[in-house]
Amino acid sequence: MELVTAPARNDRIGSSMSTVAWPDRRADIVNALHVLATLRPYEPTTWPGLSEAVHWLIDDTFWDQRHPRDDIGTILTGAGEADAISATLEPLSAVLDELGPTASDDDYLTHPRWHEVTHAATGTHQLMTGETPTRPRR
Repeated sequence: MELVTAPARNDRIGSSMSTVAWPDRRADIVNALHVLATLRPYEPTTWPGLSEAVHWLIDDTFWDQRHPRDDIGTILTGAGEADAISATLEPLSAVLDELGPTASDDDYLTHPRWHEVTHAATGTHQLMTGETPTRPRR
């Protein structure tokens, strides 16, 4: 397993360099968080979309079955990131569980708790990258 140094944010002291074993998987997580933070209902779907974000954040990591802290050092740089991921997964999982797997993207995006997903994903993205996720210009 090759270790790669990836930029990360330390919870208290700002930018630092941390080593993760799976930087490509980490990039998928960051992309998923970006999607969750910037998706809006009733807009044309683009790639990646909600399905890809859920796949990268839940299906590829099994974080719906185990704690993100198990991936400190492989995908995540520390407990702060793991806890932020958990805070994002809680409302996301609640919305997914309530609506089921066959609802439309707009049904998820207009759910009363979706703003919690967006808020948590934005904060987690900022923690992991030091950047605020922005929507692409059209």
